[in-house]
Amino acid sequence: MTDSTPPPWVDDLFPFPTPPALRTLVDIAWQHAYDFYLENESYDYGLLETHYDFIFDFDMFPRPPDGCDVDPEFFRQPSTPLYATPEFVPFGALGDGGYVGWLVPAPELGRLDHPVALASGHDYGVTLIGADTRSGLEFILSWALRRWRERPALEPPAGRDPDVWRAQNQYLSDARAEDRRLLDRLAAELGVRPGPDRTYPGSSWRGSSVSEDTEFEIVFDVLEGWRHEPGEDGIGVLAPAATYADRRPVVVEDPPLEAELVAAAHWLDAGRPATALLGLKDTFVNRPSCYFADLKPLWARAYRDLGRPEYAERLDLMTPMYQDSCHCRTPH
Repeated sequence: MTDSTPPPWVDDLFPFPTPPALRTLVDIAWQHAYDFYLENESYDYGLLETHYDFIFDFDMFPRPPDGCDVDPEFFRQPSTPLYATPEFVPFGALGDGGYVGWLVPAPELGRLDHPVALASGHDYGVTLIGADTRSGLEFILSWALRRWRERPALEPPAGRDPDVWRAQNQYLSDARAEDRRLLDRLAAELGVRPGPDRTYPGSSWRGSSVSEDTEFEIVFDVLEGWRHEPGEDGIGVLAPAATYADRRPVVVEDPPLEAELVAAAHWLDAGRPATALLGLKDTFVNRPSCYFADLKPLWARAYRDLGRPEYAERLDLMTPMYQDSCHCRTPH
């Protein structure tokens, strides 16, 4: 490792080209980690992963260059947040179970950028915060400004000597100032103007929290000959029109599950994987989480039939999260 050239991380971070706006963040964080390497002759990937912890931690980050000694605990595996479907591809972890990421309903289209949304990790659905990476990051930076406004610098508690308290807690003020400098740098390099009151269609503020606008429906750019059907996960299915049946799948609210599985298998056998996928994802949202194992085989087949094998693999990442014991009254 003889120069500060970033490693070829854009080739394998995500199942599509990394949008330039996120590349800007990774490059700045990489330089920070590299400067530490030059000074200490030790590579600390944590400096890269958490460089933007005032907005998020990177969910995926570059592999260390050849020759770097890396802690044995180093790992690098994509995440699928709890309650999210594979079409939500995260790039940042918020630290509370939630993630920020892209909505990519049809990765085979090879689009260079994607809408950005939040997945809470506690509920189904997503909250749109930007039409592309740049606008999504502007919202995230605005969110940081809003939190800082809602939670200003700490003041000495009653009964404590203010000067002594501030001296003991100077690191808090220094950290906030450094975060603000970094935020200003990111805003300048991205060419955005974040503000604590900035909003984006699909989301709203509740104090320093972000809420989904439930009246807003996410719309994707649909090519000629393609079709998008909204779904219960907030994303739905985008696919060639010929892969849909002439009617929507029916999701039964009461057990047993067999009706949905039979219907999905029928649509797959009939060459209508988009309709099968829509029904399976809607069932995932509307049924207990213990049904995931029953849905997964047909769900994975629908992705493969649509030419999306990477999403079938993401279902494997989801499996451990939905293996809790089943308390359904009807066996399945």
